[in-house]
Amino acid sequence: MERGEATLIELVNRWAAYSGSTPDADLAGFCLHYLTEQKQQTAPRMAGIQHLLAADAGQPNQSALESHIAELNLPDVPDRPEARLGGLLGRMAKFAYFYSKKAMQPFDFKGPDDPIYLFVVLQMGAPKKSEVIHEMIAEFASGIDVINRLIKQELLEEFPDEKDRRSKRLRLTTKGMAMVQACYPVMNQVVEVAYSSLTEGEKAVLLQILDKLDRYHADHYKQSRTSEFSDVYKRMVS
Repeated sequence: MERGEATLIELVNRWAAYSGSTPDADLAGFCLHYLTEQKQQTAPRMAGIQHLLAADAGQPNQSALESHIAELNLPDVPDRPEARLGGLLGRMAKFAYFYSKKAMQPFDFKGPDDPIYLFVVLQMGAPKKSEVIHEMIAEFASGIDVINRLIKQELLEEFPDEKDRRSKRLRLTTKGMAMVQACYPVMNQVVEVAYSSLTEGEKAVLLQILDKLDRYHADHYKQSRTSEFSDVYKRMVS
């Protein structure tokens, strides 16, 4: 078999594996995925902890960081791309929170999560409080606080469940619908600010990757909520 044929067969097999695990896979996403797999990791030693610290402190000073690490006598952990991903995703979440908080200042919200709760209730139709909190991936107490605050502001209202009169469901009030209509264009501007530096192709590839991660963690999230982290690690990694 000639080298070109062997390479083509390898690419076809790689494409089959990629498309089988990636819904709506396209060639652009596959090419980036393939090139990423081939890329050699050249980051310096101890970069893993650098990336974790970078989530809160930006890029740390190299010599100062290595000095502190030596003092702590930490184990020698090889650099892993997961650490870099964790640091960058954490920073992106904080950037988005910053933009959202600033954008929502003209509205009568106590926090940037408030309009997201309204959007989620609208999308879900008439959910229970617990369903909204689960969808928001929030702690129950903090989620209840947000929902009760929105009810007090008359943006949400409770009503009896037709099938179970002991349960109550949520829906937007007329005032809540008006608030969503007012802040929706501003929230769209927030995401434009957050991702305007990416090309359309880069956005499509990033969506594919993040959708895959979201599906994976959504499948495990419910059972992981009541588990010890050691059990979560064994189930999802080991």
